[in-house]
Amino acid sequence: MANAKSMRSVKSLSIRSIRSSGVEKAFREEKKGNGDIHSFDKILIMACKKFDCPYIVNVPKQVKPDYLKNFKQANIKLRSKRISVLSEHLPVPNESDIKIERKSSSRSSIKTEYISIEPLPIITVTMVYDNYNTLTEILITKMKDVPRSLLRIFHLLLPYYRNLVRITISKCEINMYTIYKLGKILETSTITEVCLDDSPVAGANYAMLLETTKLRYLSLCRCNIGVEACKSIAAKLHYAASAQNLLLLNLSSNRITDEGAKHISNALRNNRHLRYLNLADNHITDCGAGQILDILIEFPLTSDEIIIMRRRRLEYWKRRNDIYAKCLAQLCHKKVNDVSQLRKKSPRRKISSTSLKNKSSVRKEKDADDDYIKTKAEMLTTEVVGPFEDPFRSETIKHIDGHVYSIGNMTLSYLNLAYNNLSYLSVRKLQNVIKYQNNYKSSGGLIKVVIEGNKLPISCPELTNVDEMMARNSLKINRVEKQ
Repeated sequence: MANAKSMRSVKSLSIRSIRSSGVEKAFREEKKGNGDIHSFDKILIMACKKFDCPYIVNVPKQVKPDYLKNFKQANIKLRSKRISVLSEHLPVPNESDIKIERKSSSRSSIKTEYISIEPLPIITVTMVYDNYNTLTEILITKMKDVPRSLLRIFHLLLPYYRNLVRITISKCEINMYTIYKLGKILETSTITEVCLDDSPVAGANYAMLLETTKLRYLSLCRCNIGVEACKSIAAKLHYAASAQNLLLLNLSSNRITDEGAKHISNALRNNRHLRYLNLADNHITDCGAGQILDILIEFPLTSDEIIIMRRRRLEYWKRRNDIYAKCLAQLCHKKVNDVSQLRKKSPRRKISSTSLKNKSSVRKEKDADDDYIKTKAEMLTTEVVGPFEDPFRSETIKHIDGHVYSIGNMTLSYLNLAYNNLSYLSVRKLQNVIKYQNNYKSSGGLIKVVIEGNKLPISCPELTNVDEMMARNSLKINRVEKQ
């Protein structure tokens, strides 16, 4: 009975109840300078107690090592050092304290209800801090069931921590509600990285995590992702889709076949943000790998892609012309008001022969003012609208024999196809891709490809050529960036 009562109180968790409690007051005091008293770990424990959550939260702290500092020290002392992660654990309540607390909370109903003396389950939520004592990551691992009430509390508390960028739930049993709530947390917080490694959900729609443009990193390693899940993820990676700004996608150790690779290659046709793609340890053959590699070189555009490209270009110029007209009208109106105020202040003068002679000079000044206004309106319009950004803009397409070709995806830098079912044919195609990208004038292209663990010959000079060409491509990109 008491257990059901606590569950009802957890379900009634809302923003209004948070504000009526002492949690928001703690945030206000933290902003005033009492951050040591009301840090996230203590606020989380206080919120779980306030809403009678049927578990105890253990919040250990972890500090990320400063790799650059340790590297410099190793160079000075001429010996390698092992970088250790410092951890600081909060004290876990004793079993006797738990019994006393449960007895005191249900003292009023001790005559009619049975009090269980079994200890509450302990949930560990690790807080990862950087060297400046700033919370940057939340880590939950090896948990049989992630409570819904804990996710609701996260949804309410995390927007207050503006330096938090990552949440990791690994080796846990999660469900569709966890995916749904994580999507809501991404919308309201500053989290841009999500890791769900070893946390599969049967029939899960992971595309719910890609409903926001904030997400930059998504890792779904060992999540039993098949063709349908891969298709829904790839649909969010297209140009102008919700997750087009994703930079890193890890889909290693799943059940992705050539059909799933085809969906990913279709997304790469117009995606110009994804830089890291990990498809290691899947079921991709030369056919699926070839579909991805064909997008990294020159490929023809379909009729639908040409129509959509032209439509986007027309919409851009229509919007630009509308904004230009508004800016020009505002500047002309401002000039008329300035001239009228100047005439009111200055006395009227009689028309003389000299003033008539100077009409031509006045007209020249007026023309110069008009040119200045038009130039300023053009600058304001460019500042508001910006240049025309499109995967198939004029700089990235070619017209050959009446057909329109794209120069290829030059954004993808890292591709991992290790431990699949590739053969020597994929190595040959990869060599052609790297050669094409190196010979192309613009910067970009692959700088790292991993294909170990496949059915490749022991002696393969093409692999050596690929490594050398990628090294040259990396130097070319670094030289362009420095310039």
